[in-house]
Amino acid sequence: MPADRGRTVVAERAVRRIAERAAGEADLVGRHAQVVHGTAAVDGRRADVRVDVRLPYPVRLGEAGERVRGRMAERVAELSGLTVRSASVRVQSLAPDRAAPSAPSVDRDRPSGRARRPWSARRVPAALVAVAAAAGCGVLLGDLLAVHLAGRRPAPWRTGVVDWPAAHGPGDGTVVAVGAVAAVLGAWLLWLALTPGLRGVLPMSPVPGHPRQRAVLDRSAVAEFVRDAAAAVPGVTDVRVRCGRRRVRLRARLGFGDRRAAHDAVRAATDTTLTALGLSRPLKLTVALRTEPHWRPPAPPDQRPDESSEPRQGVPGVPETFQGAGSQETPGTPEAPAVPVRRADATKEREQ
Repeated sequence: MPADRGRTVVAERAVRRIAERAAGEADLVGRHAQVVHGTAAVDGRRADVRVDVRLPYPVRLGEAGERVRGRMAERVAELSGLTVRSASVRVQSLAPDRAAPSAPSVDRDRPSGRARRPWSARRVPAALVAVAAAAGCGVLLGDLLAVHLAGRRPAPWRTGVVDWPAAHGPGDGTVVAVGAVAAVLGAWLLWLALTPGLRGVLPMSPVPGHPRQRAVLDRSAVAEFVRDAAAAVPGVTDVRVRCGRRRVRLRARLGFGDRRAAHDAVRAATDTTLTALGLSRPLKLTVALRTEPHWRPPAPPDQRPDESSEPRQGVPGVPETFQGAGSQETPGTPEAPAVPVRRADATKEREQ
């Protein structure tokens, strides 16, 4: 029968290219995402796809990620015939778009949920361990086959490995060093197996109806958002932001203005920015605002000098009658013509 003659295999490279092209075709209100990198894994009739994109700024990240994921999963399933088991979108960076419309207002009533941080593939550590284990097993198997099938003597290295523990006890320095290296290597492998691995990203709120589709945001991008929001406050200079997994630390300096008002403005602006990002877990914000060396506290309103109430200081040596004669003009009085003074006449008068 024709069905028994063979089967169709879709390569991971083809699935990856379909996913990258579909992610770039997603409509983001007249704009499109720029695909930086993509990966795909095919397991039978199921596929896992993931793309790193650069979104135009400003844009609502939750909605944009949902559109990119939906378009990617739909096109991969339609063109490859595979079942998309998981589709992930990672926002690597944001590209400013001057012609873009203004950012929509923040919807504070949007339901938020908890999303699991994506796990790392751990391909490099797994490949290194697999290669080392396969090489050791292959060498040992070859020596055993040579001894039992060909009747050869065991290899000197295997005999030495067996005899060495008999001559060295637990207190030997070499045994302790080898044990410490093995313990550290085992602890490292356990840490890689038990931890998610992608510590540089923060999960965003899950999309209702799509539990297997998720989006993440780089911690560096979150720090840039918070830094821009704080720098927009009047008087704030030299803003530094550190974004962790659960906390955002902001340090800034104040050049002018009221310190308390500037502190409240910075906190309000950064709180609004963090809420608009749509993260799954809210980050705790710590704000430290210090003043510049040239900063001076503003005077209270009741102690500020009033120019209208200050007495006008006169010019020494000039009678009060002529004070301000150069700026005031008496109506009806013609202006006297200026009399030129010759320097030669003044010099003759001094000589006489």
